Amino acid sequence: MNILHVVPSFAPCFSHGGVVNASYQIAKKQVENGHDVCVYTTDSCDERLKFKDNYDVDIDGIRVFYFKNLSNNFKNKLTIDTPVSLIGHLKKTVSDFDIIHIHEHRHSLAIATHRYAKKNSIPYVLQAHGSVLPFFQKEKLKEVFDKLWGFDILHDASRAFALTEVEKEQYLKMGVSKDRIDIVPLGIDMNEYNHLPDEGKFKSKHGIGSEERVILFLGRIHEIKGLDLLVKSFARISEDDVKLAIVGGDYGFKEELENLIETLDLTDKVIFPGVLTGENKIEALVDCDIFIMPSRYESFTTSGLEAMACFKPLILTKNNHIQTWVKDNTGLVCEFDEEDLSNCIETLLNDKSLCERFGNNGRKLIEDKYDWDKVSKQIESIYYDCINNY
Repeated sequence: MNILHVVPSFAPCFSHGGVVNASYQIAKKQVENGHDVCVYTTDSCDERLKFKDNYDVDIDGIRVFYFKNLSNNFKNKLTIDTPVSLIGHLKKTVSDFDIIHIHEHRHSLAIATHRYAKKNSIPYVLQAHGSVLPFFQKEKLKEVFDKLWGFDILHDASRAFALTEVEKEQYLKMGVSKDRIDIVPLGIDMNEYNHLPDEGKFKSKHGIGSEERVILFLGRIHEIKGLDLLVKSFARISEDDVKLAIVGGDYGFKEELENLIETLDLTDKVIFPGVLTGENKIEALVDCDIFIMPSRYESFTTSGLEAMACFKPLILTKNNHIQTWVKDNTGLVCEFDEEDLSNCIETLLNDKSLCERFGNNGRKLIEDKYDWDKVSKQIESIYYDCINNY
C-alpha cells in the first residue's frame, strides 16, 4: 500500500505529546511491513525543526514532508497550524495514495486533507487520539470549528479509530455511524523493552540515592495532567525516602507547579529532568517504584504502557479511560482527590508484593495485547477493508 499520514507534529518532536509518538510508531511499523509510507506534517516544535531540506526528509524509512508554519510561536501559543505550500502539494499528490490516516481532526492539515481526499475519491481513516468531543479549554472555538469543518471530517471518514469503549461512545455522540468505528488501542515497541538497562542509572544522573524510592510522572507538564493534585498528594505521604520525578516538556504549567512545590516545602524532594526519550526514558521507568498519571482527563496513557513493559505498578485517576482494566489488575485507581491519591501511593509504597503482582500482570498484558506489531496488523486490515469497499 501507499499510505499517507497527516499529523500536526511528527518525530523528532516527541515533546509535543503522545500523538507524535503514536503516529511515528504506526508509520515505522508499516515501513517495516513493506509499505510505502509518507507523512505530511509541519516544522513546528518547541523550537522550529531544521533539516537540510525541511520538505522531504527520511525518518527511519518514512518519507516526511515538514511544511513550514508561518509562525512557530503562533502555533505553540494558539495551537493553530499555518503550513505554507501544503495545499498546493496536496493537490498534486493526494491521488498517489491508496489510503490516508488523519491523526486528530481540529487542525488546518485535516481540513485540507479532507477536502482533497474527498475530491479525488481517496478513502481516509480518522484517529482522534482522545480529542473527539470539544471540551477542556477553548470549547467555544472547538464548537465553531466543528460546525465549519469538524463534523464533515468526522462523518466522511471511512473508519474512525477509538482508543477505548469510552471514546467509541464519544464518536457516537458526534454522529459517527456505529459500523464505522473500530476500537484500535495504542501500543509500544516491545523490542525496546526486551533488554532493560541496569537499575540506578537514572538515579545516579539526577542525584537520587540508591536506596531512595521514586514516584514517576511521564508526560506533558500541562494543567490537564493533574500535576497540582499529584504534588499536593505527594506532600501528604509520611515516608521520607521518596522523590517525585516529573518528566516532560513544559506546556505553560511548570511555573505554577514550581510555586506550589515551594509553598509546600518540597523543593528538595521534587525534580524536573525535562524531556527524556529513548534509553534515558527507559532508565527513568526502570528506576521508578510507582508510575502515576493523575489526569483531569486522559483517553489513553502510552507512558503507562511503557511503565508496564518495565514491570511497574500504575496509579491512575478515574478520569483515565483505561482505568477499567488497570484497576486492581496492573495498578490502583483513585478519585481526583488529594487524600484518595495519597492513600493509593501509601498503599503501594508499603506493599512490595502487591507492586510485584501489578508489575508482572502489566508486562504480560503488554505482550499479549499492546505490542505495536499486533496493533499494526489490525490497522492494516482496516486499511484494506476501506480500500476495497470505498
